[in-house]
Amino acid sequence: MESADEIHLMEHPDSTEEIPTLDIAPFLGGEVGARERIAAELLEITRTVGFFYLEGHGVTLDLLNRVFAQSKRFHELPLDVRRQMPKRGPYGVGHRPLEDRVNPAGDRKPNLSASYGFHRERELGGVPHVPAGQDVNDWPVVDLPGFRETLVEYFGTIEALGRRMLPLWATAFRVPDAYMEDLFKVPRSSMSLIHYPPQKEIGKGQFGIAPHTDNGLMTFLAQHDVPGIAIRMPSGHWRVADIRPGTLLINTGNAVVRWGNDQLLSTKHRVINTAGKSRYSIPFFFSPDETAIVECLPAFCSEDRPARYPPIKAGDLAQWYFGNNGAGIRQKAAGPDVKSEGLWVPVTEKVD
Repeated sequence: MESADEIHLMEHPDSTEEIPTLDIAPFLGGEVGARERIAAELLEITRTVGFFYLEGHGVTLDLLNRVFAQSKRFHELPLDVRRQMPKRGPYGVGHRPLEDRVNPAGDRKPNLSASYGFHRERELGGVPHVPAGQDVNDWPVVDLPGFRETLVEYFGTIEALGRRMLPLWATAFRVPDAYMEDLFKVPRSSMSLIHYPPQKEIGKGQFGIAPHTDNGLMTFLAQHDVPGIAIRMPSGHWRVADIRPGTLLINTGNAVVRWGNDQLLSTKHRVINTAGKSRYSIPFFFSPDETAIVECLPAFCSEDRPARYPPIKAGDLAQWYFGNNGAGIRQKAAGPDVKSEGLWVPVTEKVD
């Protein structure tokens, strides 16, 4: 449980520390030496902040605008229509209306947000945890021309971007390209359309989304025109992430803590919408194959710093995350309740 001072800092961000920027255009364009240089920048960001603005990614502004327009259409549907797509399963497919939020833990209030979650459709490769013959996603029960097509297009575009960045991670982690490719043969990718109404009162445990970390390798966050996400910075103070048109805001997830043997970050973040108008955001979660083994990598282990975590299947790590994270209230970085020397969040059991 956070102290009163920690909660105050979460609720009243005052940091002016820089959120770094990573421009991957030279790497994607094949510039000589760009891979090694940008991978070194990526590793340093992951050691120190765990969040960055991504530039040069190739996702068009037109596609971003279209997917946000579809998100707004969905969240403006009548409540009785949206309730016909209830959130289901351990991975959160479907809709959770603001009106159906409940108090998930302790004395904090339910998240002040509504969400619609979905996963890679079968035309994009399907997902291993969905049995054959079962629908992957719950699509709107009313006719929304272009809705499904736009979301599938955006999903495929961002997942392809995640795959294109895997060689940078391979260089940063000092593993072969094939190692990272094998981990992401069938990525457990997912994304959400989130609506945050204006929040009139700050404090008393009320958040749009309470402080938490994410699972997996990376989250690609598209923001529209209203800020609200705040990040725990190296000082321990929090900073609101500015809106930077054309960029994606990226954070590293809990699997990175394990790969990095407690030397890399999965950084806490939260949302409070104080803008006086609705905020829309679209996080895309890029995670390894269900059967991929996540383990401490040799580059981050030594005689003086042996592996602190046993190997674990990515699917088992995800099951723990979704089963025990208290709706993001008390998220631990990589597993159950043993405090480690991890940087900003307690993490899982260690290997002696």
